[in-house]
Amino acid sequence: MTAVPALVEQPQLDAVYLQFINELRRAGFAGVIATDYATRLVHATDNSVYQLLPQAVVFPRHEADVSCIFALAHRDEFRAVKLSPRGGGTGTNGQSLTTGIIIDVSRFQNAILEVNTGERWARVQPGVILDQLQDVVNPQGFFFAPELSPSNRATLGGMANTDACGKGSRLYGRTGDHVIALRVVLNNGEVIDTGRLESSEFFARKHKPGREGEIYRLIDEACRNAPQHPNADRLGRFITAYNLWHVIDEKTGSFSLNPVLCGSEGTLAVITELKLKLTPLPKHKALFAIRYRTFDAALAAAHDLLKHQPSAVETIDDKILTLAKDDIIFPKVKPYLGEQQDFTGNSINLVEFVGDDASEFSARAEQLKAELPTAAEVISFHYTTEKAAQAALWDLRKKGVGLLGNAKGKRRPIPFVEDTAVPPENLAAYIREFRALLDSHGLTYGMFGHVDVGCLHVRPALNLRSDADEAVFRQISDAVYALCKKYGGVMWSEHGKGLRAWYGPEFHGDEIYRRMRQVKTAFDPRNQLSPGKICAPLDDATLLLDPFQNTRGQQDRQISDSAETLAPGALYCNGNGQCFDYRMDSVMCPSYKATGNRLHSPKGRSGLMREWLRQASAAGISLTPAPASVGETLQRELRRIPLLNTGA
Repeated sequence: MTAVPALVEQPQLDAVYLQFINELRRAGFAGVIATDYATRLVHATDNSVYQLLPQAVVFPRHEADVSCIFALAHRDEFRAVKLSPRGGGTGTNGQSLTTGIIIDVSRFQNAILEVNTGERWARVQPGVILDQLQDVVNPQGFFFAPELSPSNRATLGGMANTDACGKGSRLYGRTGDHVIALRVVLNNGEVIDTGRLESSEFFARKHKPGREGEIYRLIDEACRNAPQHPNADRLGRFITAYNLWHVIDEKTGSFSLNPVLCGSEGTLAVITELKLKLTPLPKHKALFAIRYRTFDAALAAAHDLLKHQPSAVETIDDKILTLAKDDIIFPKVKPYLGEQQDFTGNSINLVEFVGDDASEFSARAEQLKAELPTAAEVISFHYTTEKAAQAALWDLRKKGVGLLGNAKGKRRPIPFVEDTAVPPENLAAYIREFRALLDSHGLTYGMFGHVDVGCLHVRPALNLRSDADEAVFRQISDAVYALCKKYGGVMWSEHGKGLRAWYGPEFHGDEIYRRMRQVKTAFDPRNQLSPGKICAPLDDATLLLDPFQNTRGQQDRQISDSAETLAPGALYCNGNGQCFDYRMDSVMCPSYKATGNRLHSPKGRSGLMREWLRQASAAGISLTPAPASVGETLQRELRRIPLLNTGA
């Protein structure tokens, strides 16, 4: 039998990065610096279709380490060094990916620093996970209101960087609405505190000498009297990346940098601390699970359901419901989905009511209960005030992405047009055209999302290892962008822009985009922070990254069919990161739990296995051992892989 090849180190560090890393070690950086190929590979992917191999990954231990990185990068000899912050790695658009250096705050900068329930705020480091904070403040009667599906692995720094939101955004808004202040490191290593300033304090800050005063002056100029997008007031999910319109309060003259930093995706500064609002937990919750004959019926009903003033309306399609039948979640939700377990063509609306007094919503809930039996498209419904039942149904909704990842075949549901939003009154017509577009290409797809605010997550099934599907990938992207324009919507309502900022210049128009470039110039005039995303400084000709290049599929297509049969599961890890669940009692690979090193997670090992298969295929090595030796071969090779992790 042909010897099984070892995974070998690939591209060496560019000279300027090697020099930078050596200088960083001498400059007193106290964190971990990883230049080994394995760690770089693990950080080359996120929850998107993209793959960009970084030069190195650094894990700062504290704010002084982050300042050290940028003070060094500000030196003239290191102008070519590019840096990108990374939190949970759950981004669906490649926000944290770079060919430069990744600053991963999740390993060490993950402490809850202070909780003040009397004044309703918490102070945290950027690597704190959303559920980690909830587990501390929920027993005290509070929660951090923006709710995300990947709440067990999404970091609060990452949430601020994408201005994230999820279920209940009609009531609670976005992450930026709950940020009181930030501490951020600027591109020269200087640290500043943000927060809303009254007009007199802003005037003083603006005339302060040095870098901070310059930023306040330039941002004031960029944001004052900025023209509005025509449909912004109709979209509860409107997002631009740099929120020019909420920096200055025109009534009071107060000023805050938070709106341009929340949603900036690491292109302006690196967050080292957040002061966040805490919201009292509602004392009572109730939930309807309403099953409809068709997806269109569920969509049409969603708009009518809003008259009952629910806190959230979320839709789940038959694709996800069917996949759920083979998942451990199904026995928990089965009693609430109706007697007939064939979900073909059906959809579920989850309709939630919350309040401090059950009587606040009981009348509205009773009215809805009375209407449902007469609705022709309703198959069944279940109403519950039980916490366990509600938790199970919401877990089903949260698992949508993971369940889609369990689909069979080479075509798998992937994110690239998945968080568009249109005014809710346009949603049904928009989705009809969207579905007709996907159907015209003969694609299957899963749909779920926040229909109460016009946002629906759509994942078409494609195989980006195929030239033909790669062409369809672009055709659908362009066509969906055109549909968003037609229906007054946005391409980026929840999961950030990343490489999809490609559509930004046309979407925003010349004047708004010029002002966005002014913001970038104020914070990062040398374009060292996540270049190629959102926009470049005014005097910089750097192009935006092409969202149709640098895909994982372009790497994976180099894997031969025979090599793929050895470890097909590795190719179909969708990057969702459920294996990063921070809770020690979650059912997941114990080696990651013990080490906190993502190299030892199922996702990390899948990435290494894909690269091993790619290298073997490129070398023309046949990987077809006798069936009895397959398990032994893979186990032996997996034991060798962690040895490459010399820097962690």
